[in-house]
Amino acid sequence: MTKSVTITARITPELANKLVAYAKATKRTRSWVLQDMLKRYVDRELAFAEAFNVGIRELTKPKRTPDRAVRQARAHIEKRKRQKRRTA
Repeated sequence: MTKSVTITARITPELANKLVAYAKATKRTRSWVLQDMLKRYVDRELAFAEAFNVGIRELTKPKRTPDRAVRQARAHIEKRKRQKRRTA
């Protein structure tokens, strides 16, 4: 069995009653129920935080314009310059 750490938390009497009722309904100890719920909650929140941070990094990463788009823009500019020279 792995080592455990004791934590202390204050909860409302209503939540304590729900915890006891859930533990009885699932035939588990309150400790097991709390550990399972905390693990699932923390795992989900960590996954969200990691995804959020990846998104932030992607948003702040310098954008690179695709080569094709640059070539098209330059071709368009050159075309406009030629048109201007013809009309001038």
